[in-house]
Amino acid sequence: MLADSYRTRGATFAFLIGPPRSLTRQDGTRIHSAVCDALGADDIAFQFQASEHTPGGGKGFSIHLQRQEDRENMVVEIGSSAQNAPIRLLFRYDWPASNQLVFDDFDLASEAVLSSLGEGWQRVLAEARVQGQIDVATASAVSFLSSGLFRFSSRADGAQDDLSFLGFKYETSPGDFAEEDQLANPKRDVSVEVLREDPRCLYLEVMSQWPQLSVSPDGTVELSPGRIRAFRSPPSEYLRDTINYVDAVVLPLLRRA
Repeated sequence: MLADSYRTRGATFAFLIGPPRSLTRQDGTRIHSAVCDALGADDIAFQFQASEHTPGGGKGFSIHLQRQEDRENMVVEIGSSAQNAPIRLLFRYDWPASNQLVFDDFDLASEAVLSSLGEGWQRVLAEARVQGQIDVATASAVSFLSSGLFRFSSRADGAQDDLSFLGFKYETSPGDFAEEDQLANPKRDVSVEVLREDPRCLYLEVMSQWPQLSVSPDGTVELSPGRIRAFRSPPSEYLRDTINYVDAVVLPLLRRA
């Protein structure tokens, strides 16, 4: 039995954008200024780092922005492992006060970064990740998973000691979509396990990923014009879709255990 106490521990969103290009410290300074203005904050730390040359790839780079107050922590990262690799634009929030705060700040920061980068960029992948914590009414996550979900004894066959950790994971493949339906059929990765720092609770992580190309039911990649995803939505829409999946699919699955 689950207690009705799901809490968001963190949320992450990322775009992959191209074409590949190396950004400089000057670019990073401009991005930092734009994000500070967009969020109305003057306490966002800034760090720029250029990596060493990689064989055949040129230099990579990393732009890191961070604002932290107590355990609430927001990070914006723009980086690439090499000059010829796509750029990853990532937003992370640890222990946010609310989902709406995440939606608003991610949308504002994303718009600021992309505007600072100028024209000519293409988004080729979107990924949203939500981490949560769930109290278990029995005060034992191992007991809940073993007897409620998996239906086996908490003492594993052949083991000398009782189980101290248990979890499960499932994945779904990305599916077909029409060009106008930007959020349809993402790939889902779902993990549920004992929260190591507090074994009375469950740790939940759900990742949704939207690739650019459509995949038909037989696994064939569709290259036709109507089967190329357009990434026009802000980060909040992808995060909402992932949170809705948690509410509509994952939590009811656990509550039926």
